[in-house]
Amino acid sequence: MIINKRWLALRKAWRYVVIYGAGKTLFKVFGRIRPKWFSSGKSRVQDIGLIGCGQFAYATIGYSIWRKYGNRFAACYDIDRTNHASFALFYGLSPNASSATDVITNERVKFVYIASNHASHTPYAIDALKAGKTVFIEKPISVSIDQLRCLASAVRSASAPIYAGYNRPFSGAIRNLRTETGSLNKPMTLNCFVSGHVIGPDHWYRRPQEGTRICGNVGHWLDLAVHMLSWGELPDRWHILIAYSNTSSRDDDLTIALTSERGDLINIVLTARNEPFEGINETINFQQGDVIAKIDDFRRMTIWKGPNIHKYRYWPKDVGHNLCLIQPFSNITRDWKEVEMSTLLMLHIADMVINAKNTSDFLFSSEFPKVFI
Repeated sequence: MIINKRWLALRKAWRYVVIYGAGKTLFKVFGRIRPKWFSSGKSRVQDIGLIGCGQFAYATIGYSIWRKYGNRFAACYDIDRTNHASFALFYGLSPNASSATDVITNERVKFVYIASNHASHTPYAIDALKAGKTVFIEKPISVSIDQLRCLASAVRSASAPIYAGYNRPFSGAIRNLRTETGSLNKPMTLNCFVSGHVIGPDHWYRRPQEGTRICGNVGHWLDLAVHMLSWGELPDRWHILIAYSNTSSRDDDLTIALTSERGDLINIVLTARNEPFEGINETINFQQGDVIAKIDDFRRMTIWKGPNIHKYRYWPKDVGHNLCLIQPFSNITRDWKEVEMSTLLMLHIADMVINAKNTSDFLFSSEFPKVFI
């Protein structure tokens, strides 16, 4: 049994090398084993503070920054002291921070990255903005309308910018697709089929106060849809249908269909019937005007434009993390209003799931004034 587990771990590591490359795979492995015998070294500048030292922060945020700028971390904090200590050790930091406030008020910290549990994102971001720090907030930016209202007020009063961790719009495939389509104000069809991770019934993603898997997972593809619709003019009025395959765990194995007054059709299927060996797998199909596209797990894309066909291959797999996570240091950024709009839509759908609703109507023009005064 032990040999079999080790063999599966080696197979998975090798598969990750083939998909993501050696560097990112190494960081993923280190994020799992949390070695005490290796350090990432230090760069000339240390100006990033991190709140939340879990696997995503250790392996994905850490790697994306390290590959471009080296280890710029100056301070970190996590309520899980084991995660806190192991992150501090690997990135050569003092483990003495006893709260998120210690990170935010650290004089060396100019950039605050927030990768803690979802319900804590907004409060930490508000505190960091009030302290004059540039903020990178992992998705979701808020898990309730009240949180979003408070965050919106803080953003509009802040002297420093804020960036969000929705990474799909930064992927090579989506950036290439935008070049092909331009800004068409024509109905769009977007279908996202997502094979997600299996999570237990007690996983913290499922807690209503954390926004369920709608905020934890589905928000990614709702945000992608809003981003792509915003290449032209974002339709105002939407009708939403949700089909649940299991009413006892409504945020697993569900279909969300959205149709706009213009004739747009957005369909998102999240399924988690077994654990995908290579991690989350996505198939995205798109049609607008004379453009048809298929994205295969952000590793390959085919675009048909009239009689022409273009094929793209992305290696390492490009889900957009590398460009997304360095927004505070880059001129490639998102329009923050897009993120606010997609969050409004996501929170509406999360409320539908929590309350077992199957149908609803949503108008951006009605919801926006409730939050953005």
